[in-house]
Amino acid sequence: MALFKKIEQSDGVVTDYHRILFLQTTVNQQNSIVVVSYVSSDIREDEKRNSLNRPYMRSKTYETDYDPDMTIEEAYVFLKTLPDFKDAEDV
Repeated sequence: MALFKKIEQSDGVVTDYHRILFLQTTVNQQNSIVVVSYVSSDIREDEKRNSLNRPYMRSKTYETDYDPDMTIEEAYVFLKTLPDFKDAEDV
């Protein structure tokens, strides 16, 4: 699963494929969702095939209220409530 939405990064590069790299729970504090953004889904597929190839990617961490049972699917739903991913499509 991933999200599709064109986002211009702070360095001017436009990315459109965004996936959760990991979800971390800090007990009784918060959940942290780390998202990695790629130029395209093709670049992500190439990365999966050839781990030596390091494509352009940017990561960003989003914080949410503590939920010890949050799943990756729920994390994607949460991300779509944020301005960064408003109107993003599931891919």
